[in-house]
Amino acid sequence: MRLSALVDPIANLLLDLQKVSRTQWILRLIGVAAMVLALFGALPAGVFANFLAGLVSTLALCALLIQVFRPDTDIGVASPLLIILALLSQSEVSALQALGVGAAMLVSHAAFALAATIPAHGVFEGSAWRLALRAMLPVIALSLIAALVVIALSGIRLGPWMLVVGIAAVISLFLLVLPRTR
Repeated sequence: MRLSALVDPIANLLLDLQKVSRTQWILRLIGVAAMVLALFGALPAGVFANFLAGLVSTLALCALLIQVFRPDTDIGVASPLLIILALLSQSEVSALQALGVGAAMLVSHAAFALAATIPAHGVFEGSAWRLALRAMLPVIALSLIAALVVIALSGIRLGPWMLVVGIAAVISLFLLVLPRTR
């Protein structure tokens, strides 16, 4: 018996682990499409309308390209952060624009998070898709409630004391979301 007869099947199995499954490509393409949609929503004048918009767009798209090939990388935070900075740099942002950009970033984040949780060769069955969508329902509901609260409070002029409440809310959110050590 030749050694290649034993090694070749094992090598082929290992090479199959490197292939990216159709499920992974679907999740990654959904993430890219949603993030590009958020970028276009955040820069309505055009993604290359001026130097700063072009710089933000180029950096966000480069980070997004890296995230396509490595969905579990930390560089995935760069694109949403740049899009939020693009929104903050505008003098007037409508509630509809902010909702659209936020919804697109939520979809992108969910798609890349799912892509990062399964191996590159992994495949989602129908039950896994249903479970993922069912897990997204509370996130969507809380996002809508938070958006409605922000819209309701946007017309009210609040004092500097709200900074203390906002910081307390962010600290509480981090305490709830961050994993606990055992």
